[in-house]
Amino acid sequence: MLVLVCAVMPIDLAPAAGVLRDERLPERVRNVLNVESGYNDGFVAPVFVFAITLAGSTSHANSPEAALSEAVPASLIAIGVGAAVGGIAGLLMRACAARDLTTTHALRFGVVCIPLLTYALAALAHGNGFVAAFVAGIAFRAARGEVAHREVALSEDVAALASYVMWFVLGVCAVLVIGLTTWQAWVFGLAALTVLRIVPVLGALLGSTLTWPDRWLVALLGPRGIATIVFALLAFYDVSGEAEQMLALSTMTVAVIGSFLLHGLGSGFVAERYARRAARTGAAEKASTTVAPD
Repeated sequence: MLVLVCAVMPIDLAPAAGVLRDERLPERVRNVLNVESGYNDGFVAPVFVFAITLAGSTSHANSPEAALSEAVPASLIAIGVGAAVGGIAGLLMRACAARDLTTTHALRFGVVCIPLLTYALAALAHGNGFVAAFVAGIAFRAARGEVAHREVALSEDVAALASYVMWFVLGVCAVLVIGLTTWQAWVFGLAALTVLRIVPVLGALLGSTLTWPDRWLVALLGPRGIATIVFALLAFYDVSGEAEQMLALSTMTVAVIGSFLLHGLGSGFVAERYARRAARTGAAEKASTTVAPD
């Protein structure tokens, strides 16, 4: 169950990328969703490592304590490797750029190579490559300072190409799995997109300065994408038991396709309803503050 939760809960704005550019939505709401989309899969990864260690077919952990004894060192190693590689790379690139010892072309390739190098070194050290790459990005930004967009443009293109490959994989999985999906997987996948996100998010935002309409926006706009596909595929290859493997794959398929329909097609409707409500509220407030002349 923990493996499934880690796979279906991280959000990814790729299926509803228009949300970030939709000015009908408050800027703060868009920023909150953008930050959550960028960070939550990195925070989920250590928990996923623990879960997959406990449920995996290649692991010898047969209890939560044993799984922790494997997952915690792997995460610590990943943090160390990521911080070292990202920090050193950022300092070196900053020094080379300041002394005009490199070119923008070389910097672009360097930025692409950093996560690949980090993942490889973490794997060699028996650490988690995803966590290492995530930490390396934070360390690189801290050490490098302000990064010009032209330096990360190639990385964005490579990431976009990789995401297209993952969507292709999802299409293949959908054709193979959708007919074998049980009703339990449908219920859980659809619940993950609705009540299992809405209730915790609204609870987490109690006491915040966001208005209730804005809180509902954050709770409703939680599309699933690449993180769900990657975690579910890792679960498919690592968990023991054919039934468990199919459950992970089918739940992922339901969650991502359902998110594409619910958030990808429904985000525009939600934004339109929000804009209309905001306009009515603004007009009512303006009317209430208008003082009739004597």
